[in-house]
This record gives sequence, C-alpha cells and structure tokens, in this order.
Amino acid sequence: MNFISTYSLNTQNLNLVDYDCAKSNSWEDLVCENEGYFSREGEFLAFDMNGFELVIFYDLSVSGKIDYDPGDYYTPSYTDVEITDEDITVTQVTLDEYDIELTKDLKLLFSEIVKKYV
Repeated sequence: MNFISTYSLNTQNLNLVDYDCAKSNSWEDLVCENEGYFSREGEFLAFDMNGFELVIFYDLSVSGKIDYDPGDYYTPSYTDVEITDEDITVTQVTLDEYDIELTKDLKLLFSEIVKKYV
C-alpha cells in the first residue's frame, strides 16, 4: 500500500539551526585571497520548520573585481572588492532525511532561500 502525502512549505517559518557555508560578509575577502574567484562545494543550511528538519545542500561560485592601490610613503595601501557574479546551485534538499525531488521551480525557490540566509 502506497501513501502519498502533500505538504506545503511556508518559508516564513524557517529557523536556521545549523550551517556550513561561506557567509556573504566574507565573500569579498575570499575573492581577494583567491585572486578574483572562489568556489565551494557541499555547503548546507539546516532549518527547523515547525518540527521538521529541512536541509538544503548547494554549491557556491563567486567572482569579483579587485581594485588595489599599493599606496606610497604618504598614502596607505587600498583594496576594494566588488562582487560581480554569484552562482548558487542547489544539489539536494532533504525533509526529515527524505530527499525532495528537485524541479526547476524548486531549485529556484531553494536558491532564493539560501541567498536570504547567507
């Protein structure tokens, strides 16, 4: 006997409980350290959603422009980084350890959730 259950996802009730990811406030430093580009695979955000555990796994690629002025005797050195591109690719989503089949629309929805929390 097969039972199919349908659930609705209310993204307003997400409570971040665990993560392993590069937060957006560190992206400029990582772009600068890696000469304009960095990528990370296997990052995740884990949420409590009204007693259910929702985990979003994704890969991240970020690139940017680096403006560096070494300065001189009177002027200190100067570095400015501008993020020009970010790509979040959702690879897997689990709800209470059950995989969710990722359609194009769901990947877009979950990548927007990731952008909101990183």
